[in-house]
Amino acid sequence: MPSWTKLGLALCICAASPARAGEIAGKVEATPAKYLDETVVYVEKAPGTFAPKTYKMDQKGMKFIPHVLAITVGDTIQYLNSDGVDHNVYSPDNEGYNLGMFPKGQTRDQVFKKQGVYSQLCSVHPEMLAYVFVGQNPYAAVVGKKGQYKIEGVPPGQYTVAVWNSHLKAPPLSLTVTAGKAEANFSVKR
Repeated sequence: MPSWTKLGLALCICAASPARAGEIAGKVEATPAKYLDETVVYVEKAPGTFAPKTYKMDQKGMKFIPHVLAITVGDTIQYLNSDGVDHNVYSPDNEGYNLGMFPKGQTRDQVFKKQGVYSQLCSVHPEMLAYVFVGQNPYAAVVGKKGQYKIEGVPPGQYTVAVWNSHLKAPPLSLTVTAGKAEANFSVKR
């Protein structure tokens, strides 16, 4: 094969390979700090179509576990009752739903068709509360106990990165993602 043909073939292969995904990571500080664990950092809009996934949320110890879950439009949550008492799962938010009462060991599924935040409630145990954050894309992360987060697999490009918190606010940031790591830090306040 002539060398010019090999060079052309190499250029075609390089041009056809997709750009490497990047990572957005950083830290969130909350004032007051008691709301830090109710925080999601997310990419507002990203191109692409995303295959639906199924997540699990348990009802255990009279709590929803996890307390905050970040998913994508079209995803399903399978709710499990691990307590020795009947529970209910409902949300008045967005299109709203009520999965009815179900005993220990049973599950109920809910498909989320709209973006937004859904409070998760139990009609017989009003102290139970959790949140489901439904984004346009899967590039979101629930903030850890020390405020750290990491969003992996983000395609290279220019994005608006925002933060959702159950009680606090912070302005969004404009961020360029490359094959490496991009940093975005937030301070959420009243």
